[in-house]
Amino acid sequence: MFPISAYRPAFASVLGFLIVALVALAVPTTAQSERLISVYQKNMSFGITTERKLANDILASGADVVTLQEVNRDNDKIFAMLADKYPHKQFCTFRGIGGVAVLSRWPIVNGQAECVRPLGVAAMRVKMPEGKVWVMSLHLETRDKPRHARQAEQLGNHLQNVPGPMIIGGDFNNLPQAGSVRDVARGGRLARIGEAITTYRVNGMLGIPIDFVFASGGRGSVTQMPLLGSDHYGVLAEFTMDF
Repeated sequence: MFPISAYRPAFASVLGFLIVALVALAVPTTAQSERLISVYQKNMSFGITTERKLANDILASGADVVTLQEVNRDNDKIFAMLADKYPHKQFCTFRGIGGVAVLSRWPIVNGQAECVRPLGVAAMRVKMPEGKVWVMSLHLETRDKPRHARQAEQLGNHLQNVPGPMIIGGDFNNLPQAGSVRDVARGGRLARIGEAITTYRVNGMLGIPIDFVFASGGRGSVTQMPLLGSDHYGVLAEFTMDF
């Protein structure tokens, strides 16, 4: 008969394995999407008269989600042009920054859609193949106005209480390293998708990045899309993210 001490190393090894397995089961894991999710971000500009061209560009992109800013009664006809492909919509109007909209090819979850007032966000929770995710369209005030920083700080605080994964596309009206942009990203625990690319030209010359797409654990790339009558280039973001 072998002494009990002969079994101690094997017993300790098995016990250690069981402890690790139990800990792994107790700690929630976050799944990274395998499918490339895509978002078409666009500040339409109030004066745009080329809605059909923009609609065709959005449709050709095959984006999952569309985020729009500066939508008004003169250019909101684009909604009808996109309705077949993007039947799910949340549209909000805000003083000073106009209309903000988010459109999705995926259905809204149990009517979970809202206008985040007065923070310039149209939001809805949709059910993608990977799971439920909040998608939001954001328009921050221009950075020369005092409300710009307050709006971003308050939104960052609001996002801390939003459950589950998020996607935000918008006109941030500031550079990616600015405190206002960081406030939003930090509040939502979000990663910016891709490199900072030119989306606006100051006086038609100096190119600056002020339109972005953020997502929970987002990893991917962005492509500059045409102006199509706006003073902002569109952004097509393609990425994987955490669910």
